[in-house]
Amino acid sequence: MAYEGGSAGGAPIRGDGSRQGVRVLRQALSVVGRVLAPDAHAYVFCHWESWPDFFDAVSCHARVKQALIWWKARGGSGDCAAGYAPDYEVVLYASGPKRRPLAGKRHGAVLKDFPPVPPRQRTHPTEKPVPLLAHLVAKSCPAGGLVLDPFAGTGATLVAAQQLGRRAVGVELEERYCEAAARRLERAAGVGPSRAA
Repeated sequence: MAYEGGSAGGAPIRGDGSRQGVRVLRQALSVVGRVLAPDAHAYVFCHWESWPDFFDAVSCHARVKQALIWWKARGGSGDCAAGYAPDYEVVLYASGPKRRPLAGKRHGAVLKDFPPVPPRQRTHPTEKPVPLLAHLVAKSCPAGGLVLDPFAGTGATLVAAQQLGRRAVGVELEERYCEAAARRLERAAGVGPSRAA
């Protein structure tokens, strides 16, 4: 929320202020809530300061079942002398009205062993690692299912779905990120130029 930084171009993210972000999430959920399967699962990444507002927004459309913690196992920016390192992100896990169990064995609520994308390698300022997203997709989207990411960024969720053989739809506000996502999906499918290009 209200991202500011020097990586991935350093430009602010549209609609990412604290109040704006919740408003954009509410609008997106109002639209996608009408087309989601009744047994759909949802994952919403949010900052620790804003998770209560995100919880309220999501719970109008789905049942929030848990708050997961993505433990990044690294320090972060902030008050290094009088504050703890911000080395985690809250992930709200929600489901539709029809119960569908998670796939595979039961895991704990701490998502560990998924290091963040290093700043110099990111194509989007808040990019999530594909292995983390693949883990969540595998737990919640059955074979032949459809993954929807209404905040696709540069397509990490779409690449994760592609790797798992799931269909996917991504929506992104910024045209530059849509183009980056398209190139990334082509590379992942072996269609476009290599990453080194």
